[in-house]
Amino acid sequence: MTDALVKELELKAVRSTFNKFMKGYKLDNADLAAALKVDRRTIQRYRSGDSYPTRRVRNGLVDLREISILLDEIFKTPDGAVRWLNSPVPLLMGRRPIDLIQKGKLEEVISALETYESGAFL
Repeated sequence: MTDALVKELELKAVRSTFNKFMKGYKLDNADLAAALKVDRRTIQRYRSGDSYPTRRVRNGLVDLREISILLDEIFKTPDGAVRWLNSPVPLLMGRRPIDLIQKGKLEEVISALETYESGAFL
């Protein structure tokens, strides 16, 4: 594969991830920017294909995709996932997952979802 094709496929995955979080989980550009520690306009440039994410941002996108996969596996509907994201979670010491996502603490959310999925939390 050529570098241009690889970048185009990666940008498609970036747009897909952003769309999933915006449409499915009700986050906006500001939320995604906070999660990835970039400016809101940078998110818009990524979404439009005008800019290519840095390695650090791509690593954050991998974590966002992992969160999305786990949410889809655990919850039957997007509404269930949205409720969980916006509710205090005992496993997260009463913090809401959405707040952690907005602070870029994606690994904590992934760990909570993995624990929840394993049944250990029950």
